[in-house]
Amino acid sequence: MRILMIYDQNRRLAPYNTLFERYSEKYWEVSIDELHYAEIWQERQPNLIVVMLPINARESQLIQAFQTQTRCGVLACCDELDIPALETALDIEPQAVLVHPVTEPQLMATLHLIRLRRSVVVLDKLQVLSNREREVLQFVLKGLSSKEIGQQLFVSMNTVNTHKRRIKEKLGVRRWVEVR
Repeated sequence: MRILMIYDQNRRLAPYNTLFERYSEKYWEVSIDELHYAEIWQERQPNLIVVMLPINARESQLIQAFQTQTRCGVLACCDELDIPALETALDIEPQAVLVHPVTEPQLMATLHLIRLRRSVVVLDKLQVLSNREREVLQFVLKGLSSKEIGQQLFVSMNTVNTHKRRIKEKLGVRRWVEVR
């Protein structure tokens, strides 16, 4: 996989770049401001763009234009489960979203699914989650157990498990790794 990492001065993607470099055939980093030199990057034929969320409207338009020209996939990364940032990312139609901190096995599984052209998370489905389900999902993605989540939210473990089951149903996933 040939990966083009897009960053700006404020969102450098330092936690990710060494992992992506290790698991890619070719790897480049480019600032968002250099992306308008699209012909340079098209020649290198990346098949995956990695973008750090949140992005603004201008950045979204640049990424959309580049994605249209190169027909490559998009992987969005964010520091935490930031629902508004994910909703603005719908314009760039990412194939997957990774929430920091990302482990090597999570990254490997995500890249493998992208290679297979399978979507890891369909972002517009996140909108069907209730506020409480979004809270539970945030804790699940941070690795907390049902008991720990229940303590954080002041609900029973059975209630947490019900929320978790409904989240999986609504997102159409069987395992949490598919959400990452």
